[in-house]
Amino acid sequence: MVTLKRNFFLMVSFFVTPLVMTYPDFNDFFSRSIIGGTTEYEVISDNHVRSYTNSGNSVFVTTDTFDVQVKNTASWQWKVLIPLEANERLRRNHDFAARIIFCKSDGILPTQKRCLNYVWTDSVEKGTVWVNPWNSKQINIALRDSQDGVDTWKEEKINLVEDFKKYLNIDIKKIWGWGVITDADNTRQIASAEYKDFNFQ
Repeated sequence: MVTLKRNFFLMVSFFVTPLVMTYPDFNDFFSRSIIGGTTEYEVISDNHVRSYTNSGNSVFVTTDTFDVQVKNTASWQWKVLIPLEANERLRRNHDFAARIIFCKSDGILPTQKRCLNYVWTDSVEKGTVWVNPWNSKQINIALRDSQDGVDTWKEEKINLVEDFKKYLNIDIKKIWGWGVITDADNTRQIASAEYKDFNFQ
């Protein structure tokens, strides 16, 4: 009788206890070179990745979609290990040691994507918002700058629905891909950063 009760309890617990799922899993991401050299991305754990580039430009990205009407808040930690020296407002200096990009797609072509870039800058003051000089459909939002130090973890929390409406005037329902980027192809410098503990809720 005791054994039957125990088995019944285990069976009920299996169905009642919610499944815990880790997202993102950086092992499922892939590196895509944008132009010029590449950026190396080392997956330290499922939700922790380190980047390094020498004059390269690759995005470490997933094409997964998720419903921002259900999960509209994104949070993460990041830090710059090797900073750049650049005026990121200028087209010829438009690189970031650390950047996180979220995109909405209006079609299958890359030119049909509208994106928000949350960036860690060198010379541009945090809080500054400006249009990407290479792509007018992308907006840069400086969350951190050189005053925030090197090799120091910083935590962020943003509302994707509010930000897409505020900066791109879009009532967004889904994110159609996102990723992290460390690039130095314009400045021809070395840069490195780490990203971890992403959470969507």
